[in-house]
Amino acid sequence: MKKSFLVILAILTVMVVAVSMNTTASEADVTVTTVTVSPESVKISENATIAATVENAGNATQNETIVFKINEEEVKSVNVILEPSETKTVKCVVAKDEAGTYNVTVNNVSATLTVLSPTSTPDTPPASGNQTTPETISERMTTLVVFLILGIFVLLIGLGYRADKSLNKGEMRRAIAGTLVTGFVILVFLSLYYEISNQPLVIAFIELVGIVVGFYFGSKTVAEKKEVEEKKTEQIKIENVQFSGKDDKMINITIRNSDDFEVTVDRVYINSEPKKIEEGIISPKSAKDFTVEHEWTKGGSYRVKIATTEGITTEKKEELPNNEET
Repeated sequence: MKKSFLVILAILTVMVVAVSMNTTASEADVTVTTVTVSPESVKISENATIAATVENAGNATQNETIVFKINEEEVKSVNVILEPSETKTVKCVVAKDEAGTYNVTVNNVSATLTVLSPTSTPDTPPASGNQTTPETISERMTTLVVFLILGIFVLLIGLGYRADKSLNKGEMRRAIAGTLVTGFVILVFLSLYYEISNQPLVIAFIELVGIVVGFYFGSKTVAEKKEVEEKKTEQIKIENVQFSGKDDKMINITIRNSDDFEVTVDRVYINSEPKKIEEGIISPKSAKDFTVEHEWTKGGSYRVKIATTEGITTEKKEELPNNEET
């Protein structure tokens, strides 16, 4: 009897151990294989998704609880049922309100979440030991630069005045353009050593430099063109006007071309009345007489104006005495 009891006890012990081993093996068959965080870097209050891959390598259906933790603090738990040899992905969305690096764990498998402040740039690599961060420009340096630029402006004004003891528009334009260009060069030089954070002001200054320089060279071109036209006008002169004709209807006009190029007189205006000219070519360094028909009277006032095909105009006013003999 005693022997039979011992046999039964041994069988029961073996059964308990076998069941225990099966349960342990079953529990060990469900594992978290990988944990990923997407994106790995976010800003404060932005969402990041934690994804855990769970695998059942056993032969029986398992019900497993997946626990998501951040810095060892549980944020979410999910029950997942896995068939034999089945793999599932379990996700958890989180957002943090403080910047820093957080350790993410899912059933003892780890990953990292980086939370950045709004002013941080996640794509910028950390500075190496040989790199230096530009200093912020001080108020003292800003004041010095302002007075330097003003000093350059005063110097340019002084040089312009010294040349002919007067200041004209051209000299003022040169002083302003020179000051702005010099200021731009100083700004570029300072940007190599200091952090200039007021970007709108810098952009506005650069645009102003472009406008002033363009205006300066544009106005200079216009002035040069006007000077050339005035010079050409001086080369074409009405040398003499003679009123003649039996019926007081003829006016003889002598026009001199002092230029090195021939000109063509297109029209003559007598008191704004146009007179078409035929064969109006005048050779260089020569004069030519033209006769136009226009009724005139003694004691009258007449404005004679000529226009060339090149767009050059000149005029002369004639006053006829009452006792003029024809």
